[in-house]
Amino acid sequence: MDTKSKSIRHSLGAKLAASTIVCLCFVSALVIGFFLVYKNEAVNTESYFETNQFKQEYARYIHNTVELQVKLKSEADIRASGRSGDAIEYDLQRLYQIQNRLSKTVNFAYYIYNTQTREVFTNLTAGDPLRTISQQPTNLHFNRWGSIQSIPWGDDVTKMLAGTPYEISVAVLEPLKEGDAFYDQYQEYSWVKSLTDRAFIALAGSLVLMLAAFIYLAFVSGRREKDGEIVLAPIDSIYTDLFTLLVVAAGAASFLVEGIILDAVSGLPQILIASSILWGIDAIIGLTYILSLVRQAKKRQVIKNSLIYKLLHGLHQWMVLAFTGRIFKAWTLLLLLAYGIVNAGLIIMANDGAEELAGLLLVVLNLVVIYLVARALQSLSQIMAAVKEIAAGNLDYPLDATRISAAFSGMAGDILNIQEGLRKAVAEAIKGERMKTDLITNVSHDLKTPLTSIVNYVDLLKQEDLDSEKATEYVAVLDEKSSRLKQLIDDLFEASKVTSGNITVAREKVDLHALVMQACGEFEEKLNQAELSTVVNAVEPATLIAADGKCMWRVVENLLSNALKYSMPRSRVYIDITQDEQYGSLVIKNISAHPLDITPDQLIERFVRGETSRSTEGSGLGLSIARSLTAIQGGRFKIEIDGDLFKVTVDIPLWKDE
Repeated sequence: MDTKSKSIRHSLGAKLAASTIVCLCFVSALVIGFFLVYKNEAVNTESYFETNQFKQEYARYIHNTVELQVKLKSEADIRASGRSGDAIEYDLQRLYQIQNRLSKTVNFAYYIYNTQTREVFTNLTAGDPLRTISQQPTNLHFNRWGSIQSIPWGDDVTKMLAGTPYEISVAVLEPLKEGDAFYDQYQEYSWVKSLTDRAFIALAGSLVLMLAAFIYLAFVSGRREKDGEIVLAPIDSIYTDLFTLLVVAAGAASFLVEGIILDAVSGLPQILIASSILWGIDAIIGLTYILSLVRQAKKRQVIKNSLIYKLLHGLHQWMVLAFTGRIFKAWTLLLLLAYGIVNAGLIIMANDGAEELAGLLLVVLNLVVIYLVARALQSLSQIMAAVKEIAAGNLDYPLDATRISAAFSGMAGDILNIQEGLRKAVAEAIKGERMKTDLITNVSHDLKTPLTSIVNYVDLLKQEDLDSEKATEYVAVLDEKSSRLKQLIDDLFEASKVTSGNITVAREKVDLHALVMQACGEFEEKLNQAELSTVVNAVEPATLIAADGKCMWRVVENLLSNALKYSMPRSRVYIDITQDEQYGSLVIKNISAHPLDITPDQLIERFVRGETSRSTEGSGLGLSIARSLTAIQGGRFKIEIDGDLFKVTVDIPLWKDE
């Protein structure tokens, strides 16, 4: 049981679950924190009437009331003011806007008294309006002699009342009734206030759970079992300093995107949804980065896996190799140092008064150095040319090591050793291939004579009157198997001839379309017996290629024979003939009767068949022979497998009229 629990603790599922918890708790903590900051007024105040939101709304209604009753009054007063047309139009729009706003208020009450005319303006119709207002905790009273600084836009209200006979009393009636902005804001405030305690609890829980899951991940990250070997993830191959820069860049990008979200998205739910997606991505990136550092720290390679360390370490290794003579001779570096010191000494001599002598020596020294450097660079160019030729397959390219400068003499010697080693390896490979080909050819030739006798005697037995039905069946089996063996030996002999180069290719103008149609005609009876139909598509009426007619015929014959043997009954064999600027192409596609659990490279090898039970009559040499015949004609041969679809493409150079 203990062993099982240890296995579970280090399982991939447990790690994924812990990673999910860390990311979800991180996003949850940020969402809750954002919510608390966004609604900080509701969190930090004891009453809705203490919030800036209430004060702003209250001040707006006060300003609207004073502006309407003291400044604008009525449409008739505005039109009789004698102001310009634009000013009158603006005041009228303002009048209608304020009237519409005040008509919808439910909880705002005002009482305006004109001390000269004794007129009263109020929106309270029941009881004593002034007494009702004075009983409210939020009541305010002001007139032309007072200065209103305690509310927003107070200065503007003071200016409108200056020199007027008005006394104003306002208040927000409690308890609030449904129907205006005060009630809606109060409801939202109450909702936020009810969530505050639970939000703090959820925030603390998210942080604790995230910390616990992270500690678990840090403990098990990189291990598949307790005290097991640290296994790095593929992402740990990224250089740590480069990874750090990428994470910092991702953080900066996230910061910019968050700013765009706050500017473009309205409404707290929409902001939180968009931000949660962004924060989730940040959590995945950050957790991946931190756990990568944890695994590398356990492996003690955080510093070693940095790009800066790699560069410095490479420089150190280069210097070690240089001074040990494995790259350049140590004396080369010493000569460079001596060259710099001598140049500096000659310049100092010139400044001390020996200009002519120092100048002459400086010129001679630098000319000698230029000559030596030019010779070294020439040696390097010779070495590079030799490497290029050897890489291209020219193993006999001459490289005279005696003409190489001392700085590159060791490199030249190593290249000559590589050249000699490759030459010997190629010679051995050619010798082995030739021996194998000769063996196959000789064995095939030696098998033909007894096989011919067997075939002839089987033919003679077929002409005899055999009394036993079993004997007749046995002769039929002998006939079938000997014919198959004869075909196999013929294919083997031909494959040996083609691969060994013992075949003459006479390129001529061949009509690929006509060749294919002729082959389809010869295979028509066999295709019908196999319940196969052919569909030939040709882009051009004649596709002229430069090929050997006999070789090309054998290629087409082998491909059609392959399709005949291995296609699913009652299916189609598609033959497409196309051409481009350089090649004429033959594409043959068919559906395999058996699953093709094999790669194209394996299928093209000798004695390999797609039908693994080997119950068909094929020898496994047809595709190999077709590929070899295509290659010696300067063409390209390609096989593609997609499920049970088998597709072979043969590209032969087009015929070019001189």
